[in-house]
Amino acid sequence: MPNTAPILMYHRVDVVSDNRNTVALEQFRRQLQFLHDNGYTTISMKALYDHLTADTALPAKPVLLTFDDGYEDNHRHVLPLLQAYRMKAIVFPVAQWVGAACGWKKNPAAERLMNWRQLQEWQAAGLEIGAHTFSHGRLSTMTDEQVAYELRQSKAVLEEQLGRPVDFLCYPYGDFDARTGQHAEQAGYKAALGIFNGTGQTQRYALPRIGVSSRTALWEYRLKVSKLWKAFVAARRLEGSVKNIFR
Repeated sequence: MPNTAPILMYHRVDVVSDNRNTVALEQFRRQLQFLHDNGYTTISMKALYDHLTADTALPAKPVLLTFDDGYEDNHRHVLPLLQAYRMKAIVFPVAQWVGAACGWKKNPAAERLMNWRQLQEWQAAGLEIGAHTFSHGRLSTMTDEQVAYELRQSKAVLEEQLGRPVDFLCYPYGDFDARTGQHAEQAGYKAALGIFNGTGQTQRYALPRIGVSSRTALWEYRLKVSKLWKAFVAARRLEGSVKNIFR
């Protein structure tokens, strides 16, 4: 497979950040402004897939923006900014919890998720929607039958409600094992995303992503979307290995 583009992982974007997974609205705006001012082009997941499988051309400085879970603030804050900057992104809602609270969390009422109308508006704006399983469970802890259900049911529900194919999958918690990619392929997904650092060559059902959090300073964001990030991660891993040897 050809080398891939940096894939950035977001969750929530709100006016004020009250946890690590919530990027402050002004922080997010500055990140988009940086991409805009420095010649980066946001691409679709389909464009990345076509590049990986057919070696189609990508822009000189591509970047893919992804949003996990489908929070309501993605519609309220992220969508208008993406439209203003004419940028692309993909959101991965959890099919069972669309329009509800985060049923997989300890305090679900605190975080609302997009409803079907909001997801349709996201889609109508030319942005992509992928699957994040049916219930947001940990796939590596499930039986084969449970994994198959999670992947197939989420795809079926999203496609029925949105009227379009759902070709891409994002693993909850970045959690997957040797079986998961096979199940994803059998369920009809074309590619799947995990959560681990990297921007290099990889498997189609285990594409790496780079996390963006409330703690990501702009200098670090610039590093994460640059070609230097892969070398930076490799150096950090080497440093950790050396420290372990001499402990």
